[in-house]
Amino acid sequence: MAVAETRHQCYKCQEELVFDVKIGRLDTCPNCAAYLHSCKNCRFWSISAHNQCTENQGEFIRDRESGNFCNWFAFRVMGEDNSAELNATKAKLAALFGGGPAKPTVGLAPPASPDADARARLEALFKK
Repeated sequence: MAVAETRHQCYKCQEELVFDVKIGRLDTCPNCAAYLHSCKNCRFWSISAHNQCTENQGEFIRDRESGNFCNWFAFRVMGEDNSAELNATKAKLAALFGGGPAKPTVGLAPPASPDADARARLEALFKK
């Protein structure tokens, strides 16, 4: 029975990488020169997690794209994509900050311009 070989890719250029030896802190991608031993290439990196790391013992690292000394680093396997989580988070932010579909304004005529819309909403807010 053949063992499936794990495949890796660079977070920045999405180029598939092949490792002959364990990567070091200062190793870079041969295609785009991004640091390989970085948070964004780690399987524990998540934009929505505390300190952007799902490993609860990981230390805070300020620059997520530079090479670092994290002891918990494990290179993300190709196919372990957090894009679904990222898209869900973006959708929640859009809904929170009004990036979703326009809501009808009750009792106001449609404004002629964005400035008029803002003015109408302001007047409706302070209407007695």
